This record gives sequence, C-alpha cells and structure tokens, in this order.
Amino acid sequence: MCYSLFRKTYEIAIPAYYSFALLLFISSRSNAQSAYDTGAIQLQKANAIGLYYQSLQHQSGLYNGSEYVQYLNLLKEGHPYFDTSVLTIGKVHYDGLAYNDVPMLYDIITDQIVIQHYNKVFLVQLIRSRIDSFNIQEHQFLHLGRDSIAERIQEGFYDRIYNGNIKLFVKRKKTIQESIPDMQVERRVYQNDKYFLYMDSVYHDIYSEASILNLMKDKRAELKQTLRKHKVKFRKNREYAMKLLTEYYDALNR
Repeated sequence: MCYSLFRKTYEIAIPAYYSFALLLFISSRSNAQSAYDTGAIQLQKANAIGLYYQSLQHQSGLYNGSEYVQYLNLLKEGHPYFDTSVLTIGKVHYDGLAYNDVPMLYDIITDQIVIQHYNKVFLVQLIRSRIDSFNIQEHQFLHLGRDSIAERIQEGFYDRIYNGNIKLFVKRKKTIQESIPDMQVERRVYQNDKYFLYMDSVYHDIYSEASILNLMKDKRAELKQTLRKHKVKFRKNREYAMKLLTEYYDALNR
C-alpha cells in the first residue's frame, strides 16, 4: 500500500525583464562570435549564465517549484532517496539551463528532484516536466519517455549506466509498504529497479541473463565466457553483470 504525501505550493517567479535581458545578452554574444568555434561560444554562454545567476541570487529560476516535506520520520525502515538521504551536491539541467553545485536529493518513490532553497530553511521540489537531466553521486539521469521513440518505456528519470553505441538504463524505483503488527502501522521502503537496453533504436526491457543474451545472441558464447572470466554470478550481481555484458558486446561490434 502506498503512502500518500502532501505538498504545499510555493512559487518564486523570475522577473520577465531579467529573462529578456539574459536572452539578449547571450544572443548578441553568440552573433558577434559566429566566426569562433562552437566550443568557445558555448563557454562564453556558460560564463554569462553563471554571472547572471550569481547576481540574481534568490530570484533564480531554479527555485520555481513547490515546498517539499520530508517523511523520513514516518518510515520504520529505509529512505525514499537515491543512494543517500543527505543533501548532495549535483547538477541539474532545468528549463534549458545548466545549474552546477546544487544541494539536492532524488526521491525515487515520487520520481522528483528536491533541492535546498536559497535561504536553507526548507526544500523545494522542482517541476519535473522542466528537467531534462541531472547528475548526482556520479550518476547521470536522463528524462526519457516524452517522445514516440521511447514508447516502450514510461516517462520519468532513467540512470544511464553505460553510454556507447548501445546504452544501458536503470529505472530506479522504491515503494512504501505498510504492515500492522501489534495494532501499529509500520512503513518500510523496498527497492525494485528495472533495466532497459537501448539497441537498434528500441528500448528493450531486460530482467534476466537469458533476456539480455537473447538480444546479443550473435555473441552469446563470448559473453558467457566473459562472465566466467570475471567470476560474475548474474543473480547475485545483476546490475554489474548487465553493465559488463553491454560494454563487452559493444566493444566486440566496433
């Protein structure tokens, strides 16, 4: 049984003239530097955006969202976040802009990004539809499932754990389950990740050794050999085994 959560809306809108000024500044700089290489122009844009948001401080567009209320004290066991329940410095691409050094959490029960407000008094839940990607704990999450190409997967954030000619994604998922021993409600968090291999322009759901080897059947013998060589038992270390097989298969086909 899932536990319902409540959020209180809190909005801080960025003034329109600031946005307009930023667009004019970036546009003029880009046009003036059209003879330069793309890398130099992108660096100038990043520097301009960084200076702009340093000057805006609390008016930054990053703080648009609703107040987030933590519920750790309601849980008997576990926590709802990716990897850690402590705010971690990360990066988020939000509303077309990249924000670095952002104190954040990833709530994988609700599939929401939570950041610390500039005043450090409360937390803000970002508007999910405006997030393209984010990095946290050396993992990169992409917002997938918003177009016809990704019709086989649900919309949400996916951890890309291998990025080559083929790609391996993980949908991190936790749920809260309730029990009532001794007439008292207890809530525990359980995790159940799902894996997807992006291959031949299709997202394939993979869940077992057989399911991934069937997609790579032209190299089945070599792949089974590499598992034995690295002494990897698929059932005991599923994520590492999937990543190893994906990386090795990609290398064999280059």
